[in-house]
Amino acid sequence: MKRPQNSLSERSVTRYLLSGVPFIIFFGTLTHFIFEWSNQAVLVGLFVPVNESVWEHLKMSFWPTFLWFLGALLVFRGKGDFSASRLLLAAATALFVCPLTIVTFFYTAEGGFGIESLWVDGLLFFLGIILGQCAAVHVYRYAKPSRLWVGVAAGFVLLFIAALILFTFRQPHLPLLLDKPTGTYGI
Repeated sequence: MKRPQNSLSERSVTRYLLSGVPFIIFFGTLTHFIFEWSNQAVLVGLFVPVNESVWEHLKMSFWPTFLWFLGALLVFRGKGDFSASRLLLAAATALFVCPLTIVTFFYTAEGGFGIESLWVDGLLFFLGIILGQCAAVHVYRYAKPSRLWVGVAAGFVLLFIAALILFTFRQPHLPLLLDKPTGTYGI
């Protein structure tokens, strides 16, 4: 694939996306505690983990990443050759790669090797965010968005948001959504 011209705004977007890694890690980690700090406020639970299920912990990376990409849209819109379509594809990529990485490696470590460790969970969180942001940079730099793919990306992001919200209250009884310490699902 031919590399696009490396313009100032492309370099700026790349730096911005990669600089999001510490932000996403910091605020994502902080979200782990916010539900308890809020006295279990239901509205807060839409955006932060409400229990110890793997699914709920995906909120820790999703919402900070989503906010970081919204920030990119606000910062770069109308500047240089910035492409909101490519940014949407990049955001959808990060929001897909990160949870896929976390879930895949979590179940590989736990189910395949019997490893249950907060350190490993933390490392998987970091790895998912790093791989998600790196994949997003690649997509932003090389994607040639079509209406179809932009629609698919927007649909994926909206579907994921809907699932995160819905499954906070009405979780299917699947291992991914089980709060192991309590044996319950959702709020």
